[in-house]
Amino acid sequence: MATTSDAELILKLYDLRREAVCRKAREFFIGWTPASAEEVKMVASNFTRQDNAYIRQATTYWEMAFSIVNLGAIHDELFAKNCGEGIIFTLKCQHLKQAFGEAWTRSMPEGETFIANNATAKAKAETIKKRYGW
Repeated sequence: MATTSDAELILKLYDLRREAVCRKAREFFIGWTPASAEEVKMVASNFTRQDNAYIRQATTYWEMAFSIVNLGAIHDELFAKNCGEGIIFTLKCQHLKQAFGEAWTRSMPEGETFIANNATAKAKAETIKKRYGW
């Protein structure tokens, strides 16, 4: 059973997502549709690029959130009902790896673990895969 503490943590995570740079990072990553392995490698391997920083911030934010849940600090079912974007980011990392092989090395193992272990997250993931054609 979820508690008010779980709800407070979910709301805190939501509040952190509204921070200006985090919002830009999330917006960039969700909209980024690279056309080639060369583009992926150029962005993903150059830590001085702003788009690289955005990718790192957006994905590590969700990895942090998933790790908190995976360790039991937030009720998993409550989180599953509120983490659609994190599931999208996890699946997008998988898609980029499949589409661009060695050019894309980033993964989201905490997100993958969460999806594998939660029925609600699994169902959301299947819906998202269909929507995006992944």
